[in-house]
Amino acid sequence: MVTFSAQAEVLKFDIVGYQRKLFSYKEVCQKMVSKHMLLVSVKNPAVLDCMGKEVKVSDFCQDKVEKKNFLRGYANTKLEEVTCEYGVKAFLSLGCDKAHKSFCEDPEKGCTSLKKVYAHSLELDHHAFLEKDIDNVLNCYYGHPEVKKAEIIGRPVREWEMDPIIDTDLFEFSKSQNEKAIPRKL
Repeated sequence: MVTFSAQAEVLKFDIVGYQRKLFSYKEVCQKMVSKHMLLVSVKNPAVLDCMGKEVKVSDFCQDKVEKKNFLRGYANTKLEEVTCEYGVKAFLSLGCDKAHKSFCEDPEKGCTSLKKVYAHSLELDHHAFLEKDIDNVLNCYYGHPEVKKAEIIGRPVREWEMDPIIDTDLFEFSKSQNEKAIPRKL
């Protein structure tokens, strides 16, 4: 199980099509448990304690907006609100220090584990482990399954794209074109 302690060494987390929604703790508990919530506390960033009943923040966030775009949800203790984040693509860069070495030993497995925390509804598109002099870095690229299908299908070919491709050196081609344009003296 991946915990939010992994956030400590996140070097970069970029989201394409970013959308964020904020909700009060009370609002989350009222929706998930009962309309009459008196005591609400944060058990950890992923779980609220609603009068003794544990509520996963991710379950609440998935119900609020389209499930296919849900990335992550967490309790923000500074704002005392639940933050739900949504997006179409995400890029995560994690520093491979001693505490997070396990994610970097098998990059694909590490990125798959991190997906559960940072990119819940997306699929792992690509992963890369970069060895550097000081700190090694794990990069994970996540994408929306439907977006990938659209990229594969592509678009209709335009008429001007059907012309044959000239398979000659650009310099030789431009040289021959210039010779035709310049009249020769006899």
